[in-house]
Amino acid sequence: MRILKVNDNTVRIFISFTELADRNISLSDFFQRSARTEQFFLELISKAREEVDFNLDQPFWIQATVASEDEFVITVIKQEDQIDAEINHIIQTSFKEKKKTARPASKVNSEQDWVYVFFEFEDVISAVRLLPSLTNVQSTLYEYEEEYYLTLRSLGTLRKKKIAEAILDEFGESIMMTDDFLKEHAEPVIKEQAIKVLKGIAKKRS
Repeated sequence: MRILKVNDNTVRIFISFTELADRNISLSDFFQRSARTEQFFLELISKAREEVDFNLDQPFWIQATVASEDEFVITVIKQEDQIDAEINHIIQTSFKEKKKTARPASKVNSEQDWVYVFFEFEDVISAVRLLPSLTNVQSTLYEYEEEYYLTLRSLGTLRKKKIAEAILDEFGESIMMTDDFLKEHAEPVIKEQAIKVLKGIAKKRS
């Protein structure tokens, strides 16, 4: 384990997959609250405080991403308006090794539709299973050229947006495509409340 303090607001904690396996924790566990992951996170923050003088004394968000074949990184960022640009930069550069160069990635602001493409239906289920509760989200699932396109709008709070973005980035890919295009050219799979319906499917399978 190694800890890098980027600045007073941001710290990156690099952990090997072996260390994670020894604690019986998977990468996806960081997107779900449990006593085990919360305790592990508190230990990490305690180490960050001791080693690099990083004090987590205000609201924050975390993102777990793959750093290499042997290691992943947990990025912890304090929630402040002035560091929003840094948050966006980290999200945009995460999981680059999973992106296909044929598709330009594009993050959109909270007032626009988010469009994610998934190459398998099971990837959609895996992503939605981990998403936090999104009470007012508007979502539709389409199929187009043997791939699945999930559109989302009104995801809620900034924290929920960032968590959702990190999860969707792991299983799918943000793309430059409008909902209007999908309505005209794609086949709707779930027209309304796609997230709710997909969560129901995931729950039945668990």
